[in-house]
Amino acid sequence: MEEMVWAVSAELLNKTVPNLQGFRKMLFKALEPLFNNAKFFKRSEAEYNEDFKQIIPYVVFTKEDKILVVKRTKKQTEKRLHEKLSIGIGGHINPIDDANHGEMTLLNGLNREINEELEINDLKKLEYQGLLYNDSNEVSRVHLGVVFKATVKDAKIKEKENFELSWMTVKELETHKEKLEEWSIITFDALKKYGELK
Repeated sequence: MEEMVWAVSAELLNKTVPNLQGFRKMLFKALEPLFNNAKFFKRSEAEYNEDFKQIIPYVVFTKEDKILVVKRTKKQTEKRLHEKLSIGIGGHINPIDDANHGEMTLLNGLNREINEELEINDLKKLEYQGLLYNDSNEVSRVHLGVVFKATVKDAKIKEKENFELSWMTVKELETHKEKLEEWSIITFDALKKYGELK
């Protein structure tokens, strides 16, 4: 059976958050119209329909002064992102996450996605950071990131065939910046700017 993904209309996004490009720091409450009007669509349709934006919880994990970095292997399904580095863990929200309440649907999806991908040791803090959108390529044009920062004691990757994990300081990550996915570059720069990554 085909995967169904949670998406919101581009028109409503533009009304709620005009001229969104890159990272936007804004109140979580201001996003309620987006979450309350999102619907499930077939992924095969949503991936190529720019009238809708698929909502993706995107979580940056930190422990002490290090950031979790994952590399997508060639076995990972999204071929357009192979061998790229990412500082965000997350993914599509599916009907299994539906709580008939927008915010809870988002948080259910976030919880399921990070637990599918990571074995987390002691989640100390999870903080919403802002909204992320990038129209520079065909993948990101149909996705909308809701960015969170998580502080953990440690984390290990579960999907070892799809991802390789490492922990890097901000300085180390700067030297690998050209290998980062677009979303990760935007998020990395924004969280540094707002003092969330030091």
